[in-house]
Amino acid sequence: MFSNINTRFSQNPLSTTRYSRQGSMQINEENFIKYLTINRRLEKSSIRTFVGRFRKIDAWLTEKNLTLTKRSVNEFLYKKKTTDNLSNSTVNSYINTLNHIEGCYKFNDIPAGFMEGVSSLPKTQPEINPLSISEINKLLKTNLYYENRNGVDCTNLDKKFLTLTAFIAYTGCRFEEAASLQIKRLDIDNGRAMLVGTKNKKNRYIFFNGPIKKYLHQLISWRSPDELVFTNSKNNHVHISDFNNNLRKRARKAGISKKIHVHLLRHSFATQFYNATHDIAIVATILGHKDIQTTYNTYVHLDTETLQKAVDNHPLLRGFTEPIEILNHIKEALDRFKIEDDNRFEYSTQISNKGLELRIKIKN
Repeated sequence: MFSNINTRFSQNPLSTTRYSRQGSMQINEENFIKYLTINRRLEKSSIRTFVGRFRKIDAWLTEKNLTLTKRSVNEFLYKKKTTDNLSNSTVNSYINTLNHIEGCYKFNDIPAGFMEGVSSLPKTQPEINPLSISEINKLLKTNLYYENRNGVDCTNLDKKFLTLTAFIAYTGCRFEEAASLQIKRLDIDNGRAMLVGTKNKKNRYIFFNGPIKKYLHQLISWRSPDELVFTNSKNNHVHISDFNNNLRKRARKAGISKKIHVHLLRHSFATQFYNATHDIAIVATILGHKDIQTTYNTYVHLDTETLQKAVDNHPLLRGFTEPIEILNHIKEALDRFKIEDDNRFEYSTQISNKGLELRIKIKN
């Protein structure tokens, strides 16, 4: 943890004049990027994240007129956890950044040691409130209008962002996987795309269908195969902050009150997929999880409907379950066999307050 950070800072907050000097870090952003690229061999998406954190750390140190020491690191992380009320995972991203900064110091023979005694915070189970199918459809039917800004034509920007929203919602891919997708790796006619440079370092396919094929064709028409599928108003890489702002505005206009962010689209896809299939291995493969336990820990507990039905079958509780609910459970169990789609059978079910009528007959 932060070396008993809660006690130390709550009782004796540090004065910024006790251990400061002019300046902040002894490396600049260019040094840091080179270190991450050459020495750590990180992907561009990871480098972009660490550089963003680097800038915030550097700005805070400059504002406080501090250098990197054990105390300044503790004060910074304490602020992020308490005053800024960031989650453990977000604080951990700053800790990872500081570890990389220390590695860069050591590589350049600069005295470090400011991360001694600092370890990551415990991982917490994310609180996920996934979007329903109807909410996603509302999002995809809601348009925003962008005026020209600084001489740049932005009239097509919302169409780009709307297509990106649909792409992530339909495929469950990560934002950076979609934002880095090149046209040459998109096979619209067959409804699939190859993702490279993924989080787990393995290439994988994602699949899609429906109206999004038409929208994707419109986005990539007459463009070079090496260009990105999804771009901003200047035809550059989409920034996640810009996309999240667009997504939140769209959600508000659509009347959706849930806290919206791009990763919720992926969570919603995974939750809906698992609830429909109950096949955790397939869900993990589609999502590109390196460890199936990650998928299990994140999504299985969200399937409250299945859990409730299972509890209803407990011998102590079965007698309190309404008869119509028991009949519904039986019908749903039968429907999973998809007999109505099998041409070898005649199949029909009808449920009412009086009972369940079932007919299954093998065709001659």
